[in-house]
Amino acid sequence: MSRSQNPVTGAMSGSYGNITTTRYAGKNFIRGKSFEPKDPKTPNQLLHREKFTLLADFYQLNEQLIDSGFLIRKKGMTGYNMFMSTNFKLAFDNKSTEAVIIYSRLLVSKGAIPRVSVLESGVGQDGFTIRYATNIGLPKISATDELIAFGRCESNRYLICRQARGSEETGTMVLNYPKIKVEDVKYLFLFARSADGKMSSNSVLVTLDGK
Repeated sequence: MSRSQNPVTGAMSGSYGNITTTRYAGKNFIRGKSFEPKDPKTPNQLLHREKFTLLADFYQLNEQLIDSGFLIRKKGMTGYNMFMSTNFKLAFDNKSTEAVIIYSRLLVSKGAIPRVSVLESGVGQDGFTIRYATNIGLPKISATDELIAFGRCESNRYLICRQARGSEETGTMVLNYPKIKVEDVKYLFLFARSADGKMSSNSVLVTLDGK
């Protein structure tokens, strides 16, 4: 609150805008009203919220595996915080007026181990097959690394497979989901994690043959 001593104004009272004037003990006083910003719900704000909600929902569906993929975190940040900050701008078309996650841009894991090199992938009677190059000999890669493939079907059915990288030139992962169809798969990601659980790789979206 401030006091007005301007003799020109005389006695003051009433309000205008966020200013209130009053007179007390023969003196004029001016005070500002508390400002309560309104929520205008502009298109950009609504789009921002929709993107945030989509990412938060994705995280909640896959929380445990995402947390195991985001191992290097800034001080005070959780796996959720790292996932959201990494993907908010990365996983959307920022020129679009629609909020749609682009899975090929999304990272469900982030780290210093080189990405898994997928050579081919497909769906057969027994489920999914992913053939990959082990890249043994490259820095930070070990035969004991755990490879994790996980995803979801349109029905929200959960898909997962874990196995050691191996020491041969190539390796094969088989996700045993008999009779599943390519069109049923919403997304399927693959990443590596060191055996001691201290490092991970950036994830890669597995593109299935025929999709």
